[in-house]
Amino acid sequence: MAITSLFNFSNIFLFLSNLLILRSRIAFSSIAHDLGFSVRLIHQDSPLSPFYNHSMTSFDRIQAAARRSISRLNHFHSLITASSSLSTSTRREDIASRLIPDSGEYTMSFSIGSPPIQVHAIADTGSDFIWLQCPCKSCSHQSTEIPIVFEPSESSSYRSLSCDSFGCDAVGAARTCTNPYQSCEYSITYLDGSITKGTFSVDKFAFEDPRRSNNHVDVGSLRFGCSHETSWHVNSTYIGAVGLNRLPLSLISQLNMRKFSYCMVIPNDQGSGSKMYFGSQAVISGGRTPFLEGEDWFYYVTVVGISVGDGRVPLPDGVFNRTDSGEGGFVIDSGTTYTTLRSEAYDALIKALGEATPLPQRKGPVYWLELCFEGSFEDLDLAPDVSFQFDGTEVILMKQSTYVEVQEGLWCLSIVRSDRLLSTLGNVQQQNYLVGYDLDEEVVSFAPADCATF
Repeated sequence: MAITSLFNFSNIFLFLSNLLILRSRIAFSSIAHDLGFSVRLIHQDSPLSPFYNHSMTSFDRIQAAARRSISRLNHFHSLITASSSLSTSTRREDIASRLIPDSGEYTMSFSIGSPPIQVHAIADTGSDFIWLQCPCKSCSHQSTEIPIVFEPSESSSYRSLSCDSFGCDAVGAARTCTNPYQSCEYSITYLDGSITKGTFSVDKFAFEDPRRSNNHVDVGSLRFGCSHETSWHVNSTYIGAVGLNRLPLSLISQLNMRKFSYCMVIPNDQGSGSKMYFGSQAVISGGRTPFLEGEDWFYYVTVVGISVGDGRVPLPDGVFNRTDSGEGGFVIDSGTTYTTLRSEAYDALIKALGEATPLPQRKGPVYWLELCFEGSFEDLDLAPDVSFQFDGTEVILMKQSTYVEVQEGLWCLSIVRSDRLLSTLGNVQQQNYLVGYDLDEEVVSFAPADCATF
């Protein structure tokens, strides 16, 4: 009886919150009629990004992006190996609420609370959690450089969820409940010593939709993490995330949207024209490759080959297969900058590409730039195309997404070595492709597009 009363009270609370939101200075439109909307994606190296660092040089940004790619790969590896000894059901519960520190490339803007405030967070296909940085409760453990993006006490529609509420179980092993009536708290410690703690909560969300004259689209109340203690082991401006994988707490799962897509512009536009589409606005077109079955955390796909021009790169058999313990494989990821290939595949690729390109070669100014060519961008026309063959489709890389200019007249391969078994297709290599995810058909699609005008 008490539980029923609590449930009814919660419904009344949410109803009143819905009324209060009408007083907001920001006008909202409903998505109930079409279950679709779009958002603008801003690359963190764009001057439009809240994370933009004006003091960094172009080469600084290239190095930082490479470090983020390797850091993210290592984090993926730690999630996989830490859960390899657990059963499937236990493993999903254990990793479902983990956040990803110091990684992610594109932010999306949205509003939260009543009255609503605008915030930015990383769009992340490699996680399931929505979270924001809230005021700290134990500031001695939190860097003063980490900005607060959401103040729950200023939102009339905010509420923390209790340990016995629907959804707290989905937080998994990270929750720190001691009795059913306290707030649903989470506490996560990473292998590098970073920590984040917070309260599992609910509030009103609305997303900016550049395609609508009424700029904001109300999506109702969503569950999210309000992080009140954060200490990154490495420097980070990472202050929030919107998870987009297939687990229950992700944005697409909470909205029950079975399709989404994105189109990322080429580097010289710095991501300001990139967009992501949800629900009925998502576009699934072009060649398709299936997700591997039974995997909800990452978007694993099957790679059957890599080509340099008309020739196949001689890869070891099964180099992109997953092991019995779950390691290895190939992941499509929006949050990784540069494609990472395990060493056996990387060595074969740079050997084949070096032999087929009639330009002077030398190593780059840092260790991870292992294959570079001297000349102008036009000279790169002499280099053959690099393409990835997936099960069912092929992705041919543009020259702009294959090489990066690290010094004047020195162009280096923007694919880096992985010292893990896992490989990823990064967002640089996805630029100027419309990439679509269909969760009902369990496929990801690739269609060449001019993303700046799409």
